[in-house]
Amino acid sequence: MILEMKKDSENVPSSKRYVLKENDEGPHYSNFFDIREWWYYNALFNKPGSELINWSVAVSLGASTRYDSLKLILHDDADKNYGDIYLGSKGTTKIDGPRVDVKFYDSFIRGRYPNWHVFAENTAMDKKAIVVDLDFTASSLPMWIFMNTGRNFSKSPFGYYCLLNCDVKGEVKLDDKVYKVGGLGYHDHTWSPSFHIDSIGKKTHSVGVSVWDWLCIHFDNGWDMFVGKIYSSRYSFFSKFMPGSICLTTDGKKLIECIFFVLDYEKPQQTSISSIKIPTKINIKARKTFTRKNIPLTGPLDFDVYFEADNVKECLCGAPPTWGQWESTGRVYGEVRGSGKSIKLNGWAIMEIARNM
Repeated sequence: MILEMKKDSENVPSSKRYVLKENDEGPHYSNFFDIREWWYYNALFNKPGSELINWSVAVSLGASTRYDSLKLILHDDADKNYGDIYLGSKGTTKIDGPRVDVKFYDSFIRGRYPNWHVFAENTAMDKKAIVVDLDFTASSLPMWIFMNTGRNFSKSPFGYYCLLNCDVKGEVKLDDKVYKVGGLGYHDHTWSPSFHIDSIGKKTHSVGVSVWDWLCIHFDNGWDMFVGKIYSSRYSFFSKFMPGSICLTTDGKKLIECIFFVLDYEKPQQTSISSIKIPTKINIKARKTFTRKNIPLTGPLDFDVYFEADNVKECLCGAPPTWGQWESTGRVYGEVRGSGKSIKLNGWAIMEIARNM
């Protein structure tokens, strides 16, 4: 079911966790911090008739304190990928608001929940030319995760919301060939403080979000899941036990959330940075002791889910690199157990691992 736009006074969800307004979607500012902000969209082209069947794309436009960026990565159905994270000087990304209106050179994202138009291209930045022209329509309610200091307030230091399920259709051009595509999409918007500013305007220390593990999962039975942990400046053995956020929806309207869970790394793979290895297999273990009646099991619920990467793209920023992101796609499998019963889970996921050097 595709959600239709409603006036603010009509059919407003009872929980503030599902309320999204125009200033939430637009740019954010602070009197005390510099704000880093991203608008992110991905899609799996799994709709029958899609000419790039089971390919996927990720697009993100961002504004930061040191540089702005376009992320445009296309994964095929095997082990090849195209594109990268492309950097521009601070101010390259032009942002207007309210609602989403972001531009990085000729790439842009415009719209308001539940509809957005995403156009991204790297033709002047890379040897392998990619042009993405897609329409995203939300099929689920927006869901606030981690924290929301916004409440439709532009001067908000931190916020993170996602749309776990979107209908996607449009075109992808790879070099000189155009493909009609359609499938299942995801969208999120994040902003966070990057530097503290003292009384005389001097930047004193960084408090930015730059290290994380993140997964967007679509299960074959129609369920969708967000998995994320934000770390301090470095990842360590104990990081896997830190709190984070698992958000699961079975129908796009109700949220099951778990704060404490384990991300257990398996099958490490060496990156081009000698000090950094990334997992190509992850085990997600979580227990939810209390659940509402929005899942065909009664609590407590135990989640035991695996992600195995089959297509990994490395993106390094800086010369020499000071930060890196490893984006992978792959299959998901496992089960959720409750009240003596279990449901087998299978599906697809895209994962980001971000690290400081």
